[in-house]
Amino acid sequence: MQEIINGGFVQVTSRKSEKEFDELDLGILTALRTDGRAPWPKIAAEVGSSTSTVRRRYESLQQRGLIRVIGRTEVARLGFGPPAMVKFRGRDAMLPEFLKSLQQNSHVRYLSFTLGTADCLAEIVPRTLPSLQDVLWAIRQDFEVESESYVVTHTYTSGQDWLPDSAERKIDTSTRTSDVELSLDERRVLGALLRDGRASYSSIAAAIQKSENTARRIMESLFEREIASLRVLVEPEMLGFQAKFWAWIDIKPSHLPEAAGLLAANPATKTLFASAGSSNLVGQFVLPRHTEVYAFMVDVLGELPGVRNAETLLESAVYKRVWNLVEDNTYRGVAGPDWLFGSLI
Repeated sequence: MQEIINGGFVQVTSRKSEKEFDELDLGILTALRTDGRAPWPKIAAEVGSSTSTVRRRYESLQQRGLIRVIGRTEVARLGFGPPAMVKFRGRDAMLPEFLKSLQQNSHVRYLSFTLGTADCLAEIVPRTLPSLQDVLWAIRQDFEVESESYVVTHTYTSGQDWLPDSAERKIDTSTRTSDVELSLDERRVLGALLRDGRASYSSIAAAIQKSENTARRIMESLFEREIASLRVLVEPEMLGFQAKFWAWIDIKPSHLPEAAGLLAANPATKTLFASAGSSNLVGQFVLPRHTEVYAFMVDVLGELPGVRNAETLLESAVYKRVWNLVEDNTYRGVAGPDWLFGSLI
């Protein structure tokens, strides 16, 4: 097994498959990571290929569900949520029907089948915190399952920002964030970006029934105010990462900012946030090989300042990521709430 580094994207290869990315694919991913809305001629120049070839290749990858360029936002800043990670266990928690119902649930942003103290794990984004109980009640109506919730109180780094390299990423250890209030047109533009980060100005203009110049101006304002940003969505397996797991960590509160800052900067960290519950720090991690998980637990989690306890939960299959339905590591549509996406889904 060897590691291939291409312009910042790392692919760990062990065997050939029809889905494996080649050098051109990785080059396109790297260019899009830098600028998700970069014009095709610019991307072509960066990867050393023709504009038509690059565009056809991207469209092929997208149509096959292997990559997505999507918008991202912090729902809590918009007055929604906060999100909660919910462990499900019980008689029906492993039923395909239960997983399907969660996958199609518009409040579920992430869903995976897990091994450990939970049968499956979901990230639920309610419109308001009081409505979280209503969402959970509705989920349990048709299935015999138990749930344990960990409400997000602060996001240090998001899986929506994860890159499989050592590139600098946004880490937020501040204790306060400013909320924003969006106009109707801004919400509609944001909804369009959440579904397709490379949506044309003409399609967005049509959605908000305004001119292309207005659509462009609103989009640029969302980016400049850091309300929206873009990311390349690709399953870690497609880049050769075998081990995916979550950790519930208990840190002495006085050490929480320091420990979180160190862990958020680790290249294996996809998501890290403070939570309300029996553990005050929850993270999602990926590693090239399953055999590296033990060393990570001992040398990374075990050495965090103020650590008192840590529990791991292995992720064996993903069914939803950032509202995108996932089947066999490919993206097959979007299921998100109307209050965030509007009528664009």
